[in-house]
Amino acid sequence: MDRKKGIIFALLLILTAAFIVFVAIMQHNFANPEFAVNDATDSVNKSVEVENDAQEAVDTETSEIETDRKQTETEDITTYSKRIVTVDSLHVRSGPGTDFEISGVLTLDEEVEVEDDGIEWVKITTADFTGYVNEKYLTENEE
Repeated sequence: MDRKKGIIFALLLILTAAFIVFVAIMQHNFANPEFAVNDATDSVNKSVEVENDAQEAVDTETSEIETDRKQTETEDITTYSKRIVTVDSLHVRSGPGTDFEISGVLTLDEEVEVEDDGIEWVKITTADFTGYVNEKYLTENEE
């Protein structure tokens, strides 16, 4: 009987010690919440970074494939023609967009040679300069 009391006493002593350690750890985390939050946040941030890196790699590859496809398509459908300016004054840009510098100015009814690859901005050539204009300001030459 004394042996059973000794075993029960030992088990109660171990459980009491474990409970005290548990309370001490919880109290430390409660008193210093940034440690517990930082550990959890760091693991979440790392997993998000891994997911973002993987998605970025997929996006880059998809973008490269799309660019190659568009380049192949535009190479196949580039047309050359002469067109007439339909506005009083048309700025010719050094590149395909309004962010590029103005290379020259075209006037109403001026005829230009156009290199059209199916996008909104077309490459034009005149005797004085070469540049890009929005195709909506040009009309087909009616000869």
